[in-house]
Amino acid sequence: MNSEAIPTAKTYENGYKMPLMKCKSFHFWLYNICMIFSFFTILLIIINAVVFFMIRSGRLQIEDLGMSYHLVFNRRQYYRLLTTGFTHREITHIIFNMMSLYNVGSTIELLFGHLGFLLIYFGSMIFGHIIALQLRHNDRDDYTMSIGASGAIYGLIGAYFLLIMKYYGFSAISEMIRPIISMVVLSLLPGIDGKSHISCMAVGMAITYLLIKFTF
Repeated sequence: MNSEAIPTAKTYENGYKMPLMKCKSFHFWLYNICMIFSFFTILLIIINAVVFFMIRSGRLQIEDLGMSYHLVFNRRQYYRLLTTGFTHREITHIIFNMMSLYNVGSTIELLFGHLGFLLIYFGSMIFGHIIALQLRHNDRDDYTMSIGASGAIYGLIGAYFLLIMKYYGFSAISEMIRPIISMVVLSLLPGIDGKSHISCMAVGMAITYLLIKFTF
């Protein structure tokens, strides 16, 4: 591996050291060792897997966990803003989401710590879902049910993008244009809850901005 990919550190005025890299890649062996300690990322994956197998076995019903505007706001079942983020129907759905959660979540938990990670994850999930449901209500779509952890994961991805832009500049973002375009396109496909994805990503970026502003 080229030595330019090895992380260094920059000390900011308040003494906080932010790990830096030369925009190419992490020092992978160190990165993987650090990810082992991403406790809450692993715990969330385990909880999602347990809920999935309980659904498959018939012990839980998707209809009791998913969210729609009518169920959340008209029937005041606010818990669905949270439970929907742990609900998956197909094996491919949960595998893709959990792989994404591990890859992005481990990095965010490493950089922000356990509490910061949880704030971004659940803040993106809950407030992003509220915004998405309101957008659906404006489109007179009160009964379509949504499920999956992808909204919260998009919140983490938004946090990651904001970090890259702040500490590495647009030169690093240029290398991520294709994945960004891919995510936007996927969010617009039929059957995909694009409103939740985009809303949760925006909330994730907002929470990350506040965390950087007041804690870094």
